Amino acid sequence: MKFRFASIVVMGVMLFTMVISACMPPEVSPEELAAREQVRLDSVRKANSRYCMKHLSFATEYYKNKAHTDALYNYEKLFEYECVDAKMAMNVYVYMGNTYRELENLDSAIIIYDQGLAVIPENKALWDNKMYVLKMMGDDEVILQTKLDMFTQFPDNMALGEEIVEDYIVNEMYDEGLALVDALLVTEPSNKDLLNMKRQIVESQGGDVVGFLKSEYENNPDNIANAQDYARVLRESGETTQAISVYESILNKAPEMVNIMKELVQAYDEVGMTKAVITMLKKVNVNNPSDIRVYFDMTDAYIMDGQLKSAMTWAGKALKLDSKNGQAYYNRASVYEAVATNCTNAVPDFDDKLVFMMAYEDYKTARAKGYLKATKKIDFLKEARIPQSGDWFFNKDDYVKAGKAKPKKGCYTWLNRSVQAPKK
Repeated sequence: MKFRFASIVVMGVMLFTMVISACMPPEVSPEELAAREQVRLDSVRKANSRYCMKHLSFATEYYKNKAHTDALYNYEKLFEYECVDAKMAMNVYVYMGNTYRELENLDSAIIIYDQGLAVIPENKALWDNKMYVLKMMGDDEVILQTKLDMFTQFPDNMALGEEIVEDYIVNEMYDEGLALVDALLVTEPSNKDLLNMKRQIVESQGGDVVGFLKSEYENNPDNIANAQDYARVLRESGETTQAISVYESILNKAPEMVNIMKELVQAYDEVGMTKAVITMLKKVNVNNPSDIRVYFDMTDAYIMDGQLKSAMTWAGKALKLDSKNGQAYYNRASVYEAVATNCTNAVPDFDDKLVFMMAYEDYKTARAKGYLKATKKIDFLKEARIPQSGDWFFNKDDYVKAGKAKPKKGCYTWLNRSVQAPKK
């Protein structure tokens, strides 16, 4: 009897389960649900098309005329009638968010921008306007996160990537900054700004900057921007000889880089490689023959090397290039002064004083043409280097011809210049 009762109960449960299962609707996939919703929306929008067009037109016109409250009312109607499809979204979310912004309702503006980005994440105007409002709100943490979200959407935007790295550095998020800068350098390995930021991060973390740049250089010696940075830091660290080697390797790869030639000129000068300075200045001059500063530098280099005739030649070239340039006269005066100094023994004789006088005259011309640096030289030579009245009195008969005097010493015979003698 008990067995029959149990069997009846089991059969009853099974029958009840079958009835319930038959009454339940079949399971619907998310895709099918989305399709049904799209059908419903299409039907609603078709039915409301007249209202949709009317409110969109009104909203647009009110927005243009800065009637923000009326514009907002009509934008809200578009959502009420479920008008906003993917096509209309391009013209609704940005302007509706901007309308809230103009009404100083910034939180609502952000909500609308975010709703739009959920529909059209590729719309840059939405991102830009959201960023603008966030900056108005001054929430740095949210701004950084938004930049990261935006960069995820636009990974090719290198400018944005660099901006994020800068934010990481400002916020001392060095690990995150280093990871991102390395990722960006994969795309643009020669980007000097990125390399500088990476160096800044390494330095901020207490790392070895020279070692870091050396490693970068050795791993990629063809990266000219990094090589330049490495050479510059080597010079700053007093490793000028090693810096010269790096500069020379750059010039071998890119022989047209005048800026590297100029860096080498300075580096050679720092270690006293005067002949190398002259050789490199000649290359600079070939590439930029109108740069008068190169002529000045060449004059100085030849003076340092003791090649005074060559120094005078380059000083003459500078004056020929620009005869109105006060520094050009100062430049030639320095050659005359060097020639006189080189020939003078313990005390300058009359010949020496005549050549110092040539320098003195050029220094005065330099000052008259506005190169005031010559003033100290004028005062110095006037003190005890140029002929005084007594010098002229005792040497006039031997030196002065037709009112002019020329030095007679052997070390001056190559000078093609004379000095005007005083009339009394």
